Amino acid sequence: MANELVVAIDAPLPGRQAERLRRLSSRIELVQGVSPEVLARAEIIYTAAARFEPERCPRLQWVQTNSVTIAHLMDQPIARSSLPVANVRGAYCPSVAECALAMLLALTRRLPECQAMQRERQWPAEYPPLATRNCYGKTIAVAGYGSTGRHLARIAQAMGMRVLASKRNPDRRAVEGMFSLPETGDPAGTIPERIFGPQEMCEMFAQADFVAVTLPLTPQTRGSIGRRELGSMPAHAYLVDVGRGGVIDEPALVEHLRAGRIAGAALDVFTEEPLPSTSPLWSLPNVLIVPHLGSYTEDQAEMAAEVLIANVSRDLEGKPLLNRVDFRLGY
Repeated sequence: MANELVVAIDAPLPGRQAERLRRLSSRIELVQGVSPEVLARAEIIYTAAARFEPERCPRLQWVQTNSVTIAHLMDQPIARSSLPVANVRGAYCPSVAECALAMLLALTRRLPECQAMQRERQWPAEYPPLATRNCYGKTIAVAGYGSTGRHLARIAQAMGMRVLASKRNPDRRAVEGMFSLPETGDPAGTIPERIFGPQEMCEMFAQADFVAVTLPLTPQTRGSIGRRELGSMPAHAYLVDVGRGGVIDEPALVEHLRAGRIAGAALDVFTEEPLPSTSPLWSLPNVLIVPHLGSYTEDQAEMAAEVLIANVSRDLEGKPLLNRVDFRLGY
């Protein structure tokens, strides 16, 4: 085909999404893999790891990764090139936000204790030790108001919760140039009662019954939730982390949990993964550990491919890419 648009597929692409891509234009040719022959022809690459050298891709126009994080790309040649790279921000926000909510409800409704009694076939002799907590009427502080944080805020608002949030530029409530699935998130940024800046985290945490961390891991966010920030949380507050490992100072978190200065924590991400068997987090009774399953659903590949379809469609229409990443910022 003289005017073909060659899309190299180097990430899982389910058949239904592949067919939708082909239907966008008769020009589109999907080619599997990143062999030298494919790289010589590819104009778009859909990839999981970007293990190729851009200089071997004379026709390459842009790259779409199937992940939200770009940490695994930082040491690849693509990070040092001038080629546009897009991630899949927004594709996994329902999955991760639902995981955060499930973890929060497990804490507030004492589900781990109930499961332990189920294993022992025990019925409680008295109920006061199993008193649970409502989410309705409580305040949730969302640290990191990206796609996941915005969808979690949407759910929390529907549950009757007061929502506070923080982001790098608190004056820019609305988002532009980011992919969003229908009926997800808070694109205009109107849900939070207030959006705080990074230096105001303690002020926000002090008002929270629940803190949800959805921050990416960047040089600026690494260890940014430490003793000072954790110490500003009320003693009855729960913390849920579905962002990236390394954002929370884990030794400080263990210290606060052991001392009862935080009611409990549910963690899906950790500084080191797999979480070492020697970590004290495993044995703390007020901690729920989830092995980084936030976005891992049976629909994951389909949801990621939605961003590829959207960006290829925009390319054909001459529109700018959604979710273009900035390697200097780390997301």
